[in-house]
Amino acid sequence: MYDLGIFATRPLDQPLVRRLVVLKLWQARDTFDAERLLGKFKHGTSFDWDDLVQLVHKAHRIDPGKVTGDCVRGFRFLTELTADEKTLAADPFRREHALWERLRGEIEGGR
Repeated sequence: MYDLGIFATRPLDQPLVRRLVVLKLWQARDTFDAERLLGKFKHGTSFDWDDLVQLVHKAHRIDPGKVTGDCVRGFRFLTELTADEKTLAADPFRREHALWERLRGEIEGGR
C-alpha cells in the first residue's frame, strides 16, 4: 500500500497501466472492478497499517489518510476503461481470448 501511495503521486502512462491491469487479471482468471478497488483505498480498513509501519524505514511516517487519499486520486483513471477493456475485465472464464490477444498485441506494437 505504501508503494501504491508513492506511485499514485507520480506521472504514469495511465492508458498503459489500465490496460496491463485488465490483461493481467484476465490471465489470472479474475475480474477487475475499479470502483471496488477505489473503495478499498478510500476506507483503508483492508490494510494492516501496523504491519506496514514495521516494513517502512522509521524516518518515513505513515499517514493512512494521506496514503489512501493519494491512491483514490492517483488511480481514479482505472475507472475509465475502454469498451474492450470492460469486456475483458468482466470475463473471468477467459472466453474473450481473441480480444485479449488483440489488446496485448496493441501494447507490444506500441499501441
